[in-house]
Amino acid sequence: MSEVQELFVISITTRDRVGIIHEVTKAISELGGNIADIRQSILCGYFTMILLASFPKGTTQRSVERKLAEADSNSESVIEAMVRKVDDASLITSTSMPETAYVLTATGHDRIGFVATMTSFCVKNNINIIDLSTTISDGAYVMILVIDLNHITSISDMRRDLQTFSQENGIKTVLQHYDIFKAVNEISLPIR
Repeated sequence: MSEVQELFVISITTRDRVGIIHEVTKAISELGGNIADIRQSILCGYFTMILLASFPKGTTQRSVERKLAEADSNSESVIEAMVRKVDDASLITSTSMPETAYVLTATGHDRIGFVATMTSFCVKNNINIIDLSTTISDGAYVMILVIDLNHITSISDMRRDLQTFSQENGIKTVLQHYDIFKAVNEISLPIR
């Protein structure tokens, strides 16, 4: 792999079926692309994926789009792809969690505006959301946010404000450091 690379963020959406990841990653590898990070999920029967890939110097956004269009034309369902060049590679410092990462779990009655209400707390407290997922569990709406508390001045003040916010809005919240959440929830698979 050459030292100078072209970086692109690629997002993919299509109806879920077997083989999508293979088709997309095969197209990327045929262009000499190396995937640095990837996230994928299925939402209401739709496959969504976003990835960061580096390509050999001279690879253009258009050439990546054409290759993905070729994969789409050979696919049994429409693959919608959006490709964006990363102009400032220095913005991509690391794909690992920052030391100030916490997991905030918010649970309450399913209602219009639940996500907007919860994220308003984050905005007001200058908290960056790194990852977010939601689900319905036993009739309750559950948000799991991975947040970065790098820009807050006091975690104890933030915890106090979160408790007040939770009481005012009827939302149960639990805040744990990311490492603790991971250790408690990680499933250890036997190594053979």
